[in-house]
Amino acid sequence: MSLKPRNWLLSILLLAMLWSGAAAVGPAPTASAASKTPFTDVVAGHWAEKHIAKLALQGLIAGKGANLFAPNDSVKRQDAVIIAIRFLGLEQKALDSGVAAFPSTFNVSSYANLYVSYALKEGLLNRTEEFALAEADSKVNWGEAPATREWIARLLVRTIGKTAAAGTTSFADNVSIDKDLVGYVKAAVDLDLVKGLSGNTFAPKGVVTRATAATLFSRAEAAKQLAYSKQTTGMLLGADANAVTVLQANGTATAYAVGTGTLYSRLDSEALTAQDALKVYGTVNVIAAADGSAAYVEQASDTPLVKTVQGKLVVVSASKSAITLLSGEDVQSYSYDPARLPSVTDAENNKVALADLPENADLTLTIDTYTQSGKVIAVKTGQSAVVRSGTGTVLSVDAAGRKLQIKDDATSIADTRTLAANAVLRTVSGVPAAIGDIKVGDTVAYEIKGGLYTTVTVTKSAVAASATGTLFKIDTSAQTIQYRVAGASDIIGKEYVAGVAVKISGLNGATLADLYPGDAVTLTLNAEGKVTAVEATGRSVQVQNGLVVNTYLNDLKLLILQDNAGNVIKDSTGSPKTFTLGSGVRYDLNGTTITADAGTSMLYKGRKVDIGYSGTNIVSISFVAQYKGTVSSNNTTTKTLQLLLDNNSTVTIPYTSPTVEIYGQTNRTYADIKAGDRIVALLDGGQNYAVGLLVVKTVQFEVVSVDAAAAKLKAKASDGSVAEWTVGTGFALQDASGNAAQLSGFAAGTLLNVTLQGATPTLAKIVPSTFGRVVAIDTSAGTIDLRTGAGAAVKQTVGTTPLVVRNGVSSNSLSAIQLDDRVELRKDENDRTILNVVTPVSKTYWRTDKTSNTFYYQKESLSDDNYSVALSPQVYIHQGDTLIATDSLNFGDPINVYVLRGKAIEIVKP
Repeated sequence: MSLKPRNWLLSILLLAMLWSGAAAVGPAPTASAASKTPFTDVVAGHWAEKHIAKLALQGLIAGKGANLFAPNDSVKRQDAVIIAIRFLGLEQKALDSGVAAFPSTFNVSSYANLYVSYALKEGLLNRTEEFALAEADSKVNWGEAPATREWIARLLVRTIGKTAAAGTTSFADNVSIDKDLVGYVKAAVDLDLVKGLSGNTFAPKGVVTRATAATLFSRAEAAKQLAYSKQTTGMLLGADANAVTVLQANGTATAYAVGTGTLYSRLDSEALTAQDALKVYGTVNVIAAADGSAAYVEQASDTPLVKTVQGKLVVVSASKSAITLLSGEDVQSYSYDPARLPSVTDAENNKVALADLPENADLTLTIDTYTQSGKVIAVKTGQSAVVRSGTGTVLSVDAAGRKLQIKDDATSIADTRTLAANAVLRTVSGVPAAIGDIKVGDTVAYEIKGGLYTTVTVTKSAVAASATGTLFKIDTSAQTIQYRVAGASDIIGKEYVAGVAVKISGLNGATLADLYPGDAVTLTLNAEGKVTAVEATGRSVQVQNGLVVNTYLNDLKLLILQDNAGNVIKDSTGSPKTFTLGSGVRYDLNGTTITADAGTSMLYKGRKVDIGYSGTNIVSISFVAQYKGTVSSNNTTTKTLQLLLDNNSTVTIPYTSPTVEIYGQTNRTYADIKAGDRIVALLDGGQNYAVGLLVVKTVQFEVVSVDAAAAKLKAKASDGSVAEWTVGTGFALQDASGNAAQLSGFAAGTLLNVTLQGATPTLAKIVPSTFGRVVAIDTSAGTIDLRTGAGAAVKQTVGTTPLVVRNGVSSNSLSAIQLDDRVELRKDENDRTILNVVTPVSKTYWRTDKTSNTFYYQKESLSDDNYSVALSPQVYIHQGDTLIATDSLNFGDPINVYVLRGKAIEIVKP
């Protein structure tokens, strides 16, 4: 038997051998399964593929000629000894040790003589034990005899430098284990090198196969770290489609080329894995092929060999190869290797040149703790570094969130971004505009700095028919708007659509009731000539916040106001300005509409109000105990907040020591409130200063359960935390289209975007998602074609840098998606496109319980608890393109199951 090393590669297969820890419940792979190794008898699906691959690449085992490995043949004692000697890296010493004299009853093959002699000298074998074993079985040469399970347990334990354990095993056939070997069997079990058979037996006299021997010595490497030729151990710096980069303890970094033949595994797994199972900054072992590329990459530990520090950038010194940060009041410099610059990415994971980092940028440095040098190996900025300009078409406008989605003309990529606080917007005529003036379909020129739109100029307005005139009457019963055109006496009537939009400058949420006869109006008409929008162009509503009631005459509906300093508001003549309250005045308390009677009853002297007015006519009165808006600035020295409110007015709010509430965070202070944050500022009883600051944010959850009777909604966030809320006033529910929804429509597993004010939810909206098979990918256009179930493929625009999640590992490149991948396409809470790749599990069919809608597989081992899954209501069960029912599946059928959020979404019968 030749045991010379061979270079070859293998792929992931199903475990199937009980004694080495994997029960074979279903049928074994057949010879027709295409082998991906030079050994034609190690077929695809073989349970020991990982271990055979690893030991062969390390030079510990090889085949038996003619491209055969004979995995089911028994391993001879002398061959097990050779593997042990090679395992310890002592082969050359064994070959140089010389031949020893053996008793006539102790015989080994000539190729194994030096190895066995050396093993006896070094104590791996005991002369008394082995010579007695040879004499007891004189019918067969000692070396040619198959290794038994109890015998190889002793060899394994001694090979890793351990001794027999005290006591006995818990196996039912413990009495059958040789009394001199039982301690070694117990030690091997305790060290997780061997496992028992079904029925809690060990079968000590059973023979060990070559596949099992490879598995046992492969496992033993976790207990004894050894260096092998062409094997490198170090910290994983990165892995992609082209290479894995490893930092060794001496500070040398090596990039190993990878390809389709490269194998990946984890020390804590019995099977081969994919590259995306590797954890960056953990420990890996790389076995190089003859050409220096990576033949085998194994994750030995996930523990990160790095630390992180945060601070504001002071300077990057190329001459000193150092990055200096200000953290609190401390200034500290951190070195990097100029020959291997740290990777630098911004908040959107775009690559950034180290020299381009701006002063005062918020940075997180990842520092190597594996080598003595402790260099910076990665830099992450807290801001986006995207800077570009272009032209495109507006696809959506989110005025409340100050977001625009623009499809770029050059790249055809639709990009959703927030407007900078000082963004400059202009109409097609060059007039300054508000975000509400930007329309879907407008052609625009834009600039992006720091990941935000800083300028957007409309170069061509979306085509829409319009009419202008003077408002005569709004007839709500006939649903018509009647107006006169300048220079004409005839009254023209136009039917308006349900939900007609009304715009009055300075008045958010305007309705038809806010329009006055005599208003100059511009009507927007649809293809049917109906009015879809009305804009009052001849007047505007001005907003003043924080005024104080001086006098209110209820009988005359007259109101006199003063400012916070007690100065009465005056008109252009210097007289007190008297405001008139008509029947159409809108009243609200903290944004909730109240009746006119309730509103006027609160107009007592000294009461603070926010008003909207046109001339001397009051349009709206708000009684405010809180303000909601976007932080323009937070001056922690003067302790004042400036908010941009939803009506585009600003208000400055003082504070002393307000409570600060941010969902998912604790012990926050006013210093944690940043420009751009959307907040609710709760005022004191005198409405003078903020006593509480609630940060408004959106978090994505998965519905865990719903109790419609008790109005309870329980949901789980991505970090695993579970929250339970009572649905009622102030907590709205919406479906995926934004329509009002009932709690009963929120099924377990549904994704939600939940808007929270501090820790209090105010809105839960269903997140739409699409699951299907990838049938086409266009990385340049940023599109994929998804085939959902048995339907036709649908093209989906996802951009070139969607967030791709595969087996818990994330990347930001569409190239990470492969044809035939099953993916769930959705948006996260930040409106970022997510492609969640769902990998299949290979199982053997058992049965289906239609009552509980549960799908059962055959167990893979006696301890296997993962043998059932709930069926999704949308589950797609098929063979090829043919839709099949569970009744068409037979006991023992091989199946591939795709599980999404705990439910089978697709089942494939090969």
